[in-house]
Amino acid sequence: MERLLFRNLRPLYGWLFIFSWFAILLLVTSVFIRDGGIVAHPFRAFVILFFWGVGGWFAINALARPVVSVWQNDVHDWLVIRRWLWTHDEQHVDPDRLPAPVIEEEDDGDSGCQYRCMLTTPGGIVAFSEHVRPEKAALSRDRMAFLIRSARAKAPLGNPPVGGFR
Repeated sequence: MERLLFRNLRPLYGWLFIFSWFAILLLVTSVFIRDGGIVAHPFRAFVILFFWGVGGWFAINALARPVVSVWQNDVHDWLVIRRWLWTHDEQHVDPDRLPAPVIEEEDDGDSGCQYRCMLTTPGGIVAFSEHVRPEKAALSRDRMAFLIRSARAKAPLGNPPVGGFR
């Protein structure tokens, strides 16, 4: 029985922004080329190239962040899935071996803070939840810590995991 524990869809919003940015930019660029505006006004070419460069920088930053899902297959097996546009990564982890989750605070670029709930797995650190308010981030962190503790309490220590590979 699979059960979804957490899903971080916040990177998806960045992906949608990038697609919208390039769709609008492609439309504006095609209108300028069709009307001969770039040849007649070289400054317009500079402005268009500037927006393509800014879009490329946005795309590099936004598309590097994966959408993260944490599923519980059974007591000894959690599945952590990281999805990018071009690939995905699945990792089976034993919740007995997971340390307590932590909250990372970072600047959001608009004189505010963004809080990411981070989980350290054997395959790396994943952001399983992101919030603007510290109370919601603490709630997500505490919920994940509770799920890890309850998985440890339900599973007798020392028994090898059944099925699957690690």
